[in-house]
Amino acid sequence: MKCEDFARKLGESLKSLQFEYNAALAFSGGLDSSIIAFLMKNHNPVLYTTGCENARDVKNSIEIANLIGLELKIIEYDEDEIIRGIRFLKKIDENMNPVEIGFELPLYFVLKNSKEKIVYCGQGADELFGGYKKYIEHPEKMCMDLEKLLDIGIKRESFIAKNLGKKLIYPYLDYKIVELSQDMPVECKIHDNIRKWVLRRAAEVIGVPKSIVDRKKKAAQYGSGVWKIMIKMAKKRRLKISEFIEKI
Repeated sequence: MKCEDFARKLGESLKSLQFEYNAALAFSGGLDSSIIAFLMKNHNPVLYTTGCENARDVKNSIEIANLIGLELKIIEYDEDEIIRGIRFLKKIDENMNPVEIGFELPLYFVLKNSKEKIVYCGQGADELFGGYKKYIEHPEKMCMDLEKLLDIGIKRESFIAKNLGKKLIYPYLDYKIVELSQDMPVECKIHDNIRKWVLRRAAEVIGVPKSIVDRKKKAAQYGSGVWKIMIKMAKKRRLKISEFIEKI
């Protein structure tokens, strides 16, 4: 099967996914969550974005939400809320390292602040379709990272959601999508150094606007600005980020 055929089949599989009404979507304005937002638009989800002032995710989310025509709620936070979030996450899993905590904080803020009980999330697309830069030289790490995500990350996030009275749903981890990704050759996922090539082409099949299809990847902790604030908080206390997390 050619890469174009895989893209068409992936697009059809994504379009066949079933979504709930009265649901929320953890939204960054990036490719993965924007595709889900586009697929969910007839179900009128509420998009939730977290970020400090002038954060990249906030700017992107406003632009894409307006383009798709969906309601967007922006969750802002201060240092005290970050500290409360870190304490909450450490109670969930005391072994989380600083980077993992920084990654999970935006999702925590969405789960904590959303009124809807069901929250959709774009997790899994990077591991399935080659979203991280490291996969260009080490594509074999995709399988390893997917296993880690399923064994640790998803279980942890589901527990976080449960403790906040919410349910997380991961459309990209639907069995049809996962099985299809396992059949794809690496060159369909990373093509001419373009990461998630097949997902971008599948988005075009669905009808997602080109401005969304061409979005570049930026990790949640960086796009939301939360990592920058955590570093600043640690420096203010003359601590390394790991020491800062440990003392909270």
